[in-house]
Order: sequence, then structure tokens, then C-alpha cells
Amino acid sequence: MHETKIRVQYYETDRMGVVHHSNYIRYFETGRTEFIRSCGISYASIEADGVLMPIISAECRYFLPARYDEILTIRTGISGKITARICFTYEIYNETAQLVCTGSTVLAFMDAATRRPVRPPEAITKLRYEV
Repeated sequence: MHETKIRVQYYETDRMGVVHHSNYIRYFETGRTEFIRSCGISYASIEADGVLMPIISAECRYFLPARYDEILTIRTGISGKITARICFTYEIYNETAQLVCTGSTVLAFMDAATRRPVRPPEAITKLRYEV
């Protein structure tokens, strides 16, 4: 699994300093983007090749609150076989290594011009960070 560290920003929290639940999906995106970048690929290059990757499902399970100014570790991996879809999995830990939440997103591969499903780019099929 790939690890990305982020610091919780004030605007991501409520009045009690607790991260609002909607921000975890954003954290997943950060983890996914950095995971792909660590493999020598970028979303920009995938899109430049005419392939879009829309999210078709997202899931998140919360265990503990994350708080303002904490440094979180996002662990990102891939689950299952990469076909016309790819499933990313996530675990987010706080500074004391406690599990804050888990989740997953499923993304489809879509031709930018036709908006039809396509095979994944070769660079994506080579990703090997399975959980």
C-alpha cells in the first residue's frame, strides 16, 4: 500500500475541531492521486491520452474523529482485478496510529470523446499495490 501524509486544515473541521465527514472522500482522492503519481503516472497524462476516470461508487466507514492540525496517514491500495473498472481501498490513521476510517472508491475508464467504457491504459494495468 502507498502512504500519503496530510495535515488537517481548519476549514475542514466543524466548530469542535472535528473533520467534517465529507472531507474523507477528498482525503481518498489525495491518497489515490499520490498513489498513481508514485507509480510514474498522472491523472493529467491519462486524460491527455483521452481516458477519463469517473468515480462510480464511494464508501466510507468512520471509527474515530480526526481533528484540526493532526497529521493523517492515508494508506491507498488496489483491490481485485483491473478491468474497465478499478477499485481503490483506503485506510486513514491518526498521529497515534489509530484507525480513523476505511473506505473504497470504484472508478470506471471512459473514452473522453465518446463517453463510452474503454480498457484501462497499459500503465494502469501494471499497478500492483493490492491489499
